Amino acid sequence: MRYVSLRNAKPGMQLANSLYDDCGRILVNGDMCLTEKYIHKLKEYGFDGVYITDKISEGIEVESVISPELRNSGMECVRNCDVDGCHDIAKKMVSELLANGAVSLNLMDLRSYDDYTYAHSVNVAAICGVIGLGLHLKEEDLGSLVLAALLHDLGKVKIPLEILNKSERLTSKEYEIMKTHSTRSYEIIRDRFDISAKVKVAVLFHHENVDGSGYPRGLQLEKHTLFTRILHVADVYDALISKRPYKNPYSPREAAEYLMGGSGTMFDRKVVDQLLKYVPFYPKGTEVKLTDGRSGIIYENSGIHNLRPIVRLFDGNMIDLAEKGNLNITIQDPEWQGEVSQEELELERLEMIKPAC
Repeated sequence: MRYVSLRNAKPGMQLANSLYDDCGRILVNGDMCLTEKYIHKLKEYGFDGVYITDKISEGIEVESVISPELRNSGMECVRNCDVDGCHDIAKKMVSELLANGAVSLNLMDLRSYDDYTYAHSVNVAAICGVIGLGLHLKEEDLGSLVLAALLHDLGKVKIPLEILNKSERLTSKEYEIMKTHSTRSYEIIRDRFDISAKVKVAVLFHHENVDGSGYPRGLQLEKHTLFTRILHVADVYDALISKRPYKNPYSPREAAEYLMGGSGTMFDRKVVDQLLKYVPFYPKGTEVKLTDGRSGIIYENSGIHNLRPIVRLFDGNMIDLAEKGNLNITIQDPEWQGEVSQEELELERLEMIKPAC
């Protein structure tokens, strides 16, 4: 399978999997062929692209971290502020993660929804689970970590919609209101005896930076729990690679650069290092252009091929960018992804390290 921007989608292309709306209802069944009507509707629903299957993408499989059905159920629980349901979803997510093992986070298949708040919580839960697996957490701790991720943004239901859904950047006053969401999330679960203290602490402090510049308390690293540090990294990573009305998404490579650049100030370096083991800079199945003018799709991107993947060219030939003879060839950003300038990266960083009030 391969990822195709809806701008480049053509009638007759065969879908590789089913597509769902923000309520978990199937919009288009997998294995169906796209039509002009389908393409138009998918754009209206906020999809950026779809996975298709064709001859050039034979043999390329993009593994889901969790099943689409479980993902949709998780979104529904978060949407309804169903804490009991989130308990059940967390257990099922851990079961799937343990059954699948630590898989590569080819996250294109986790970002097909326009309903950002609910999809984001499930994405972050999946990322936390993968990091937790890499850190060899026990099953019980994995469940608590994933639960914290599902619950971490529940407080946004109490944020005014005109702020939550604003299509431009927030004003300073609006940003201060938005920053209350972590405290509001904590208040929703504070009196739940069946939720552990480490889950509640992670929910409350998931926007704390390791140098003490975060919120709501401005805590230094030594006061951060492991859950807090993992949740912070996963939360920021998914926010960066997600498309929002006021910004284009970062590519995985740009998001990784951001996390590495913020290690020691915003993020725990060990947690970032663990995440980067499972984040391919160039997601499998995505189209790329090479600096020598040729184009193709990412065929292999793990291990030494994270930075220098194997590319299947559109003429059917393979090129291994890790081979000595190809080291002069680099990958340009995919056309669906705009390069993020260093100025934008710095503005994002400064916004996130504003002193706590």
